[in-house]
Amino acid sequence: MTRLGNVRLRLAVNACALVVSIPTLLAAGPPVFKGVTVSCQTWGREWQTPEMAQTLDEIKSLGANSFAIHPYARITEDGHVLFRTIDENRHITVPLDWARERGLSVMMIPHIAYWGTKFLWRGEITFESAAEWDNFFNDYETWIVEMAIIAQAHRVDLFCVGLEFTYAEKFPERWLKIIAAVRAVYYGKLTYGGNWNEFETVKFWDALDYIGVLAYFPLTKTPNPTKQEIAEAWEKRCAELERFAKRKGKQMIFVELGYNESAKAAAEPWNFKTGGENAVEIQARCMDVALALPEKHAFLAGVFLWKWFPEVPSREQENFRLQTPSIKAIMAKHWK
Repeated sequence: MTRLGNVRLRLAVNACALVVSIPTLLAAGPPVFKGVTVSCQTWGREWQTPEMAQTLDEIKSLGANSFAIHPYARITEDGHVLFRTIDENRHITVPLDWARERGLSVMMIPHIAYWGTKFLWRGEITFESAAEWDNFFNDYETWIVEMAIIAQAHRVDLFCVGLEFTYAEKFPERWLKIIAAVRAVYYGKLTYGGNWNEFETVKFWDALDYIGVLAYFPLTKTPNPTKQEIAEAWEKRCAELERFAKRKGKQMIFVELGYNESAKAAAEPWNFKTGGENAVEIQARCMDVALALPEKHAFLAGVFLWKWFPEVPSREQENFRLQTPSIKAIMAKHWK
């Protein structure tokens, strides 16, 4: 029996699993996702600590109604996707249950870890031979179905089948196979995370429920831009996004939206380098404008902010950090 078959059999006989002959329906999720991605600096140990429970309490107190978690698997340069089941995946299942106890909806957005390889980000993952591509898609399907089974068992509202795969997106038939395998075990809503400059070329949106976008759109190159400038740039972008959403007949979700504390936050929102003149103010203006977008545009079903870290001891400072007084105040302003 294949590993995927073993995974399905093991979880099907587990009393906690919901993989049954009659689909168990999940809640539809909130009308608008006001979400926060809670990240980690390890394989996910932080997600089952008391600090994680405190994090969920805090984001809810700021008005969030959703949180996103991103379990990891590792890519190899010959295409294999490596993952381990550690302690019955409690680092994933415990926070999922905590979220439900707090009335928070959840998006699971599994990530491929690429560090330690020649790939500098997920958009660079590509292979030279058909055999390597087969390694990737076969292993990826096995792993993503296992994550989907967990998502179903713990009542996750939204599942993201992948993100940022610039080269892998060119094989839509393989993604349709993966999506079908996920739908066989998971009955919530599905999306995919298309990068801001590539989502229009994704060929399998029709098989999904939402158009997912990593919303790192460049807004203005003006040094120290005003809030008005940023807002005008977003309105132009939203007009384009709405036209695309209408053509596809689906709402859009920003599965990632974030701004670094950087002078380049409006010009290069993807840039991970912090600092520069007026960095704090520019970050705050960008976030203030962005969080107002779902209030104005019905095509947008919500956002998931990138990113928040549980305040565990010895945690190092990270880029794109949300938990600053100014950003917390902006979240509360729009979400409470």
